[in-house]
Amino acid sequence: MATEERPHLKGRIIEMPLAFTGMGLFRAWTETVYSNGSIAFPAQDETGFGFAAFNMMAAVVLVVLAVSSRRIAPLYGKPALPWITGGCLVLSASMNFSTIYWPSLAGLFGAPAALLGAVGIALIILLWSELFGCLNPFRVALYFSGGLVAGALVLWLFKGLAIPWLWVCTCLIPVVSLECLRRAYAALPDNERPRPSWGTFSFPWKPIAVVALYSVAYGLCESVFGGELGIHSGLGCVVAAGAVYLVVCLRRDRLHLSFTYYAACPLLLASLVPLGAVLPFGGEIASFCALGAYTLVLIAIMVVLSNMTYQYGFNAVWLFGIERAVRLVSVQLGLEANETLAEFSFGYGALCIAVAAAVVVATFLFLSEKQLTTPWGAVLKTLVGQSYGDRSRIGAKCDELSEQFGLTSRESEILTLMVQGKKQGQIARDLYIAPSTVKTHIKHLYQKLDVHSRKELCDLVGVEATCDK
Repeated sequence: MATEERPHLKGRIIEMPLAFTGMGLFRAWTETVYSNGSIAFPAQDETGFGFAAFNMMAAVVLVVLAVSSRRIAPLYGKPALPWITGGCLVLSASMNFSTIYWPSLAGLFGAPAALLGAVGIALIILLWSELFGCLNPFRVALYFSGGLVAGALVLWLFKGLAIPWLWVCTCLIPVVSLECLRRAYAALPDNERPRPSWGTFSFPWKPIAVVALYSVAYGLCESVFGGELGIHSGLGCVVAAGAVYLVVCLRRDRLHLSFTYYAACPLLLASLVPLGAVLPFGGEIASFCALGAYTLVLIAIMVVLSNMTYQYGFNAVWLFGIERAVRLVSVQLGLEANETLAEFSFGYGALCIAVAAAVVVATFLFLSEKQLTTPWGAVLKTLVGQSYGDRSRIGAKCDELSEQFGLTSRESEILTLMVQGKKQGQIARDLYIAPSTVKTHIKHLYQKLDVHSRKELCDLVGVEATCDK
């Protein structure tokens, strides 16, 4: 019995499907082309269409897509979209790299390269985000953190490549990422893929506010953007993402991701302290803390937003388009504030204090929610329909029951999966837990809700039971 309860460490580590690493791979494209401190691209340096312009263009494209989401979503199933996305990213990378060999093309390629890159990166972000909105929170935390580590490892391999090989590999990144996306969708049952139906919700300001506050603070950490390792390949990012992956694996039976925001707050506060002035490796320590904190917040927010789509039926293109646009603009605001106020010690110190206070407020926003897998204050306004597949209604009812009867986060998740029609074996596979553990959770669930079968459970939620008890 002890062996079953405490399996060997090797048996606890979950093998991540290779296809889901694609979510982290496209970050390698961004860092290589638009935030690469070791390569000077004339198309950017001579025209001003560098990292800042690229970020702002991508934010505008994301907002446009979010505003148009009712007409264009879901992106899944549109055969031309992957070709457009990959084509934009390959062309943008090629334009930038070509100006290294032919600098005279810089003036011609600067703006088009940034615009194509912004369109491509916005589309690939939303394509992957839509997929993650089809996964339960456990798998989101596992695959997203694992994808971040995979993307960083690819970037480490890129560090030793000569320019011609780096050019080729950078162009291959979007192709590989989109192929991973196709394979990841192929692994999902048809009834779990995106559908063009959703409810109407009030604006989820809490997670967006958290993203904005942490992103501004992250942008103030100049050492992150000027270090030898980049914004997606720094040690802080790898350690934080790797730690989340291990925790998800080892604590799968009792997973609670609250440690992500408990750790993020002190780490980010530490990064705002001018450690470089008092410690030999102070700048590196500050960079590690900032990257680690920001990565932990991104994972937590990814779980929050994906669950809003997965359980409550939010429009993923709308939700993630707004979130990522806010993130890009906020990081840029932090960078601009750093450059403007760095020469004025009093002004910069006052700004750091203000941002530190904002980070504390953002952390309290996290703490104001009992768990990450809730609608985070967003209120359901209208329903799409009353069918079994109406995730807006099902999610809202499951959340109401969880609050009313004091269900744990895992019990709430299993309740949702059960009323979606999944059998015990499917639930065990989705959550990477033993079937016996699922049975135990279901037993506790029935006891708390005072029901004796799946049919009674589904009746309580208000849907038709379609699976065995």
